Amino acid sequence: MKQPTRAHDAAKTRSKAPIGAVTAIALAGLIGAPGSLRAQTGASRSLAPTADFSKLCVAPPKVALTRDWKKWDRKQPVRNLDEMYGAALLYADGAPQVARDPVTARRLLEELSARTWPGKGRALYRLGQLMLDPAAGPVDAERAAALFSTAASTLHMDAAVQLARLHEQGRIKGADVKEAERLLRTASAAGNVDGVIGLARLQKSGRLGAVPQAATEDLVKLGLLILYGDLGRGKCSSLYEIGAILSDDALVPGGLREAVKWFEAAARQGDYRGDLSLAGIYLQGRVTAAPGAVLRHLTRAAEAGSAQAMTSLGEYHLRGDGTPKDVAKGVAWLEKAGTYADVDAYKLLSRHYRGEFGSAPDLPKAADALSRAIALPGHTSSVIVSLARLYAAGIHGQPDIKTALALYRQAADSGDPSGLTELAKLLLARPQDALGTDVLGLLNEAARRGNPEAMGVLADLYECSAVVAPDMEQSRSWLMRAAAAGHARSIAALASQPNADPEVMRRSAEALKRSAEKGDRESMVYLALAYRTGRGAEQDERLAAEWQKAALAPGEDLSRSRFLLARRLLTVGSAEADRTLGRNLLEEVARGGDASAVFELGRFLTSASQPGSPEHVRGVALLQKAAASGVVAAMAELADQPDDQLRVTGKTAADWRRTAAGAGSVRSAIALAALAEDPADRSAWVERAEALPVCSARDMVELAAIHHRTNNPQAVERARLWLQRAVADTRLHEPDPATLFQIGRALFDGVGGSTDPQEAVTYIERSAEAGKVEAMRFLGRNYASGALGEGKNDLAVAWLIKALRAEDEGAAADLARVATTSEKDAGRAVEALKEAAGKSFVPAMREYGRSLQFGFGTVADPVQGGVWLRKAAEAGDIAAMKELSRAYASGYGVELSANASTDWLLRAANAGDTEAMYGVSLAMTLGFGTEVNADAAQKWLATAEATARK
Repeated sequence: MKQPTRAHDAAKTRSKAPIGAVTAIALAGLIGAPGSLRAQTGASRSLAPTADFSKLCVAPPKVALTRDWKKWDRKQPVRNLDEMYGAALLYADGAPQVARDPVTARRLLEELSARTWPGKGRALYRLGQLMLDPAAGPVDAERAAALFSTAASTLHMDAAVQLARLHEQGRIKGADVKEAERLLRTASAAGNVDGVIGLARLQKSGRLGAVPQAATEDLVKLGLLILYGDLGRGKCSSLYEIGAILSDDALVPGGLREAVKWFEAAARQGDYRGDLSLAGIYLQGRVTAAPGAVLRHLTRAAEAGSAQAMTSLGEYHLRGDGTPKDVAKGVAWLEKAGTYADVDAYKLLSRHYRGEFGSAPDLPKAADALSRAIALPGHTSSVIVSLARLYAAGIHGQPDIKTALALYRQAADSGDPSGLTELAKLLLARPQDALGTDVLGLLNEAARRGNPEAMGVLADLYECSAVVAPDMEQSRSWLMRAAAAGHARSIAALASQPNADPEVMRRSAEALKRSAEKGDRESMVYLALAYRTGRGAEQDERLAAEWQKAALAPGEDLSRSRFLLARRLLTVGSAEADRTLGRNLLEEVARGGDASAVFELGRFLTSASQPGSPEHVRGVALLQKAAASGVVAAMAELADQPDDQLRVTGKTAADWRRTAAGAGSVRSAIALAALAEDPADRSAWVERAEALPVCSARDMVELAAIHHRTNNPQAVERARLWLQRAVADTRLHEPDPATLFQIGRALFDGVGGSTDPQEAVTYIERSAEAGKVEAMRFLGRNYASGALGEGKNDLAVAWLIKALRAEDEGAAADLARVATTSEKDAGRAVEALKEAAGKSFVPAMREYGRSLQFGFGTVADPVQGGVWLRKAAEAGDIAAMKELSRAYASGYGVELSANASTDWLLRAANAGDTEAMYGVSLAMTLGFGTEVNADAAQKWLATAEATARK
């Protein structure tokens, strides 16, 4: 055996050697540690992780229950306190024959900590641990610290380490990282391996200032040497602990593969922690596993009594990752883990019954699982909030708002600010249930306690709501605070503002990333989109894909991230692959009964399919289901559907519009006002709309237009005020092109007495530049007509060409007219028509053909003109069919043919053109290009007149 002094020297002189070298030293026989650290051990043994430790390990004594301590009430005498302590540990940790019962363990340890006996320090330490375990009851970090401090004073170094962690984590009053360092050094000096490694980690964190790397590496090596010494004395729990150090890349870069060997050795000796660690490493893909390895390790740990393994195994079977999916086994393991007081097991069961793992949703069972989790002492308020959301969505098909409100209040009373925020949001959505509750007060309290979502909601309310008077300074202040706190939606709102401050955006992006790294799924979604679009972060497709994958990874709140991502992937302009993924995500969330997802899916299906198609019919049904759950936007969406598609709902579009307006849809109220023929009805609906929060510039402009049409001094003033609000809103939020065009048209038409045509043109040009084709056409036509100033045909042609390239049908005819009226600009106009015709744009084919026929803006070429007209007609253009009919009737550019002339006219008539129908009737009466057929002629005449009347 090597001398202890040489071992100590080796640890010092090799401080910069790779960990494999240190391991090699230990394996060569460094069983004994320096006398100051550990007593010397006996004979040297080979301690490679592949060794047969069954001959070395000393099994800890088995503890069995001699009585049912759950029934102990202090009246029965206790003669053996060690026996009582062993029972407490069994209840605290659980075992195959003893279900975990941390509440009973806590009661026993309270008794043992109050008695004077040799093991009091141990009891104090274990009681302190339970004070930090939510499964044992309310967490009390301050009392835990007091217990650890008392235990440490009896030289219980594990307690000193735990107290150091509380200081390090800032969980107690007067937390001080320097005190954490002192406690860890004390434990290290006593040879406590957790103290040694804890000190190394603290040094690595940088919180102690600059520490030489060699000093930290020495601590890691010392920790390993202590564990090798323990292992040499038969303490085989060291196998797992060695693996835990080697697997920490911050402590031992590249040590994972060596760690796996030690975890395998621990698992062979029955330490389920080794199995759990291996399963985790393989599941994370950090090391490639053999087929079935994860299942084998999880099963072994679960059968050894690990509640964590049972829960992981249950999820593994539900997912079918790397093994055939087995729902029954998965549920069975989760139910068993629940008997060990594992709250996470019940949360997973609830997710299963919500349909997250592919099974049909069973919301009553999902609610039951969460109710059982709430019955456990270790539940958190987030479980209560999840259950409240289920009741608000409707477990039995209809929302149970009363129960949801009670649960939200319970979560709020437990001290969780998110419970306050969720309660406020539900009351905002259902003001009839508020019953005098100070919703604003709830949000302010939650915000004061640091809840970012509450800050974001306050920003929205101060911007526009019926709860508080608009106050843009307050709104901006809350928005900035929410963004600084990492609130994803507020950060996205800042990014979308016109002329966003680059420094604010940089800080917000950093906050978003910090929030995402802490596991906030909404932040992950927004961060993925920021990297994809380059708004708020430098464009990076790789990072976008990574954060999107993280947002969709298995775990709590997966449905929420699926929903958020789906809504953004389904926006106009998204790639087909993104829209497909978005729809699939929505389908998954909607299956779980989420009313918002049901609405979004219904809206997507009705907008992306033809009326009457199966997809459209399903979309209407989904919208009706969401409307029945109280989603006002679904009511408004139904109001936009054709009446013949709404028969299954039992209401007309007008009925749905009135329902939506009554439920709080300002857009529906505005639409009813715009459609109202009776002045009293119009006034009533305008009054209803103005009593609701009017938050979008689009709605403001439409209200202004309705007031303007009323044409009395008071209404004109109201129109002016609403138009001013719309203009002000565009300075705060990046408006969409359609809204810009609406504002420009309102200014151009003099709504509210506006008299600044140039301001109108500015808005319309912004809309056109953002891609609004109608705005391009408007500018082109009005520059051409002189309405925007004389002599601006060059601008007219420029805008009409842009509209034409955007495949605007009207722009083709407008350019053709310019070619007939402006010799200077005719060439550009015809050249643009030729370019578009060459790209098979049918209206351009027709107009280019007509220009060639008659020589508008180009040298006349009737034959080529006829060729282009025929191409347009064959592509289904009715106007081209009629032009071609006239050409054949006169023989201009084509052969003279009465038959061909009537044939093309008949095609136009069959396509629904009234003028062509009259022409066919006349041709059949006269026998032009067809036989005389008085009966058919009369039928065509009747059809033409009926069509004209429509």
